[in-house]
Amino acid sequence: MNLPLRLAEIGRLYPDQEAVAYHGQRLKYSQLLKQINQFANGLRKFGLAQGERVLIALGNCPEFIISYFAIMQIKGILVPVNPQYTFNEFGAIVKDASPAAVITDLSVAPIFTQLREKTGLPKEIIVIRSPGANSGFYSFEQILAGGDPDFAFTEPYGRDDVVELLYTHGSPSGTPKGAMLTNNNLYSNAITFAEICRLSNQDRSLLVAPVYHSAAQTCVMNASLMVGATLVVHDGWKGPEAVLRAIQDEKITFFYGPPTMYALLVNYPDRENFDTRSWRVAYSGAAPLPPEVFYEFEEKFGFQITEGYGLTETSPVVCSNPVDGLKKVGSVGPPIPGVEVKIVDYEDKEVPVGQVGEIVVRGPNVMKGYYNREEETSWVMRNGWFHTDDLAYMDGDGYVFIIDRKKDLIIRGGLNVHPREVEDVLYNHPKVFDVAVVGVPDPVWGEEVMAIVLLREGEKMDPQELQDYCRDKLARYKIPRYIHFVEEMPKTSSGKLLKYELKQLMENA
Repeated sequence: MNLPLRLAEIGRLYPDQEAVAYHGQRLKYSQLLKQINQFANGLRKFGLAQGERVLIALGNCPEFIISYFAIMQIKGILVPVNPQYTFNEFGAIVKDASPAAVITDLSVAPIFTQLREKTGLPKEIIVIRSPGANSGFYSFEQILAGGDPDFAFTEPYGRDDVVELLYTHGSPSGTPKGAMLTNNNLYSNAITFAEICRLSNQDRSLLVAPVYHSAAQTCVMNASLMVGATLVVHDGWKGPEAVLRAIQDEKITFFYGPPTMYALLVNYPDRENFDTRSWRVAYSGAAPLPPEVFYEFEEKFGFQITEGYGLTETSPVVCSNPVDGLKKVGSVGPPIPGVEVKIVDYEDKEVPVGQVGEIVVRGPNVMKGYYNREEETSWVMRNGWFHTDDLAYMDGDGYVFIIDRKKDLIIRGGLNVHPREVEDVLYNHPKVFDVAVVGVPDPVWGEEVMAIVLLREGEKMDPQELQDYCRDKLARYKIPRYIHFVEEMPKTSSGKLLKYELKQLMENA
C-alpha cells in the first residue's frame, strides 16, 4: 500500500465525502480523484517519464494536492519547495535535483525562466491559474483538461522506491540536502500519525502550516486524506481570527501548527467570541512548545495541546505525546508505534535513563539517504541508526525531553533558518568585515534572527541598510530582525567563533 493507492481506495469508499475546501471551492473525493487522474495522465502525455523529478513551488492550494498525488501515480519524484525562495535559493536546489519540470504560479515563474536561461533547467514550466501559451509557460489547467479521468495502476510500487526529495538546510555548511523519502516512509508515517490522533472520515482538518514542509504534508494533508477526512485549506497563516473563524464555521476538529500560532491564538483578545467546541486535537511541532503556552491554551480552550517531534529525514514524526493519555510538559512524548529511539553517547553507546545524549532513530519512517551525498548518508546512518544531532534525555516512562537541537539551527515560527546561509549573504556587503548570525528567544516566533556585525575599519552604517541589502537575496523570514554592531568578535585561540558566548552576551545585553 502507498499514498495514491490508499487515496484511490478512500475515493471508492467515500465518493461523496467532502475532500477539500478552499476559498468556497469544494471537492468531493470522487471529484478530487478524477482531477488527480486527469493530471497524472496529462503529465504522461506531456512527456514526463518515470523517475524524473518535478519541483513544486506552490503554497497551500488544491493544485498542490493534485500535483502531489498525480506525480506519485506516474512514479515521478516530487520536489516541494518554498515558493518564497529567491533566485539563489531556487538555483541551489535546481542544480542538485535537475528537475524535468516545475509547477508554480505566475508570480514565481519568471525566476525559473531566468534559471532555465542560465542552466537549462527546469526544462518545462507549468503555471497554475494562467492561460499559458505565453512566455514559454504551460498551463496547469490545459494539462489537466488533456488527461483521461481514469487511471490504471499498472506497475507495482516498491516499498523502497523514492517518491519525494525534501530539501533541508540542517547541515554545518548550510547547503541544502535532498532527503530521499520512499513510498513506505511517507505512507507508514501518515497512517501511524492518523492513528495517534484518532483521525477518521468524521474529522475536518485545517491546513494552515505550509504544505511544502514535511510536517504539514504528513500530519495534515496525508493523514487526513488517508482516512477520508475533510481538508480545509488556507493559503497560509492570516492571523488568529482567520483560524478561529474557520474552526467555528467549518467545524474544524484537527489543527496542526508550530508554537508561534498557539501563542498568537491564546493572546487573541476576541477568542471568546468564536465557537470552538468542535475542536478536538491541537497538535504542535517544528519547535519547542513553551510551558506557558501549553498552560494558557488549556485554560482558555479547555483541552491540552499535543506536542510531538520529528525531522525532515524521518518523514517527519518520531515521537508524540498521546492525544488523550498523559502529556508531560517539556517532553515531546515517547517514540511513535513502530519507531525505535535511543539516546546515545559519542561512541554510540546507549546512555542510562535521565542522562543526556544524542537522539538516534530507526524505523519505517527513516529516509533512504541524502540525494547525491553518499558520504553524508553513511555518516548520519552509521551503525544502522539515523543520527539526529539533537540532544535529549529519556525518562523512566520512555518520554523524550529535548534540551538542545541541531547546532546553530534557528527555527523561526516553525521555519528553519540556517545561520551560515544568512552569513554568506551579509559577508558579501562591502562594509562588512565579520558577521555571526544567531537565534534569540522571541515570545511570538519562538526565535528571531539576529546578526552580530563587525564593520571594516572606518565604515559606518545603520541596520536598515543591511536589511535592505538582504531583501532580494533571502526569503523574508531569513532577513535578520535584529542587527548589532560590535567592535570585536569572541573567538578561540584557533580562530573559531564562540557563537554560544556571543548569543549569551546579546541575550543579556
